[in-house]
Amino acid sequence: MFNLPNAADVETCRASLVDKTDFIFDVHTHHVVPNGAWVTNAPATVGLVSGMLPAACTESPRLDCVDRTNYFRDLFLSSDTTLAMLTDVPNSGPATAPMPLSQAIETKQIVDDLTRPGSTRLLVSNIIAPNVGPVAHWIEEMTAAATTRQVSAFKVYTAWSPNAQGFSLENPRIGLPVVQHAHDLGIKVFVAHKGLPLVDFDPAFNHPDDMVAVSRQFPDMNFVIYHAAWDPSHVEGPYNPSATVGIDSLLSALERHNVPANDNVWVDLATVWRQLLTQPDQAAHAIGKLLKRVGEKRVMWGTDAIWYGSPQPQIMAMRAFEITTEFQERYGYPALTAAVKRDIFGMNAARLFHLNADARRCGIDDVQLAASRAAVVELQADGALGSPWETRGPTTRREMLRSLATLQAPWRPT
Repeated sequence: MFNLPNAADVETCRASLVDKTDFIFDVHTHHVVPNGAWVTNAPATVGLVSGMLPAACTESPRLDCVDRTNYFRDLFLSSDTTLAMLTDVPNSGPATAPMPLSQAIETKQIVDDLTRPGSTRLLVSNIIAPNVGPVAHWIEEMTAAATTRQVSAFKVYTAWSPNAQGFSLENPRIGLPVVQHAHDLGIKVFVAHKGLPLVDFDPAFNHPDDMVAVSRQFPDMNFVIYHAAWDPSHVEGPYNPSATVGIDSLLSALERHNVPANDNVWVDLATVWRQLLTQPDQAAHAIGKLLKRVGEKRVMWGTDAIWYGSPQPQIMAMRAFEITTEFQERYGYPALTAAVKRDIFGMNAARLFHLNADARRCGIDDVQLAASRAAVVELQADGALGSPWETRGPTTRREMLRSLATLQAPWRPT
């Protein structure tokens, strides 16, 4: 349920939902390079991204709506986000990547320049696809990425390839070598997209079991399951150990492999929270189950911004959300206290990446920053900038399922 002040009480609304000083670390964000080689080489990916653009997007090319400039605006000017992880969608290298690693590092460097002398506000993950081409190639690519000293995690889409043939992280020829190499390089955060089926996905390899199993072989690494294996086709309710998709499939994998709560398996809430916040019971079950079983110190904030525009509406909704006493007593879910929300919003991710949540992160003069924010508001009022509240992509379970079932984007190519 949502604990909301009277809408007419503007000051109370601002105090409880807007004027907050939370440390918010969004571990799952995106933008694209609109004129990159991927636009020609990866038409399915273009369809995926194009389908998430708002109807009001009038930029030309339209992909500019999710470019670097809009990323800066939506994430750091139009929301309370303190720090973010920049990642990419499925690809097999720079020729098909909407945001090649070199461009992601450039975005990070621009952010670092803007925030000096403060600490960084942006981390970068590197996508690898060891099931596409020789594994030796990806080992070399990982080494090169690590050499930049700008990469904080490696990420895989185990269900994806251009011909829709996935792989298992337990595969001794494909999966285990790249996990081992990440370990040897000292990049000990390994991320996998699980659940939320995308274009060219092989459902046989979209389950979380391999990720959980591998976590037992590398106890000094940390494994992050993006989307917590959530699937829009599965209604989230009380834990059902026989479920083969959705969050329950992750929880049953934890049981099978004897992974305790608050161990080295982590999850984020990207797209999960946005899609379920209009269905409070499902949201309570999803978040409650994750907090109870994965652990209160292992659930992290993620939004998939800027696919859906500014994450500020998601932030405000989470501030107001509560798990009812009835659900706590009946299912053993923890309460969403202020302390638990602080952990979800940022403290858990700060621990994962060994970051100081109290560090100064904005070296820009406060007066200059305030003036910039005022200028953004004025430009929006004049119509020169779109509203940060403009929704993007499907907003309900029905819309999500409809998009998955048709040949229209966001999740299928045209």
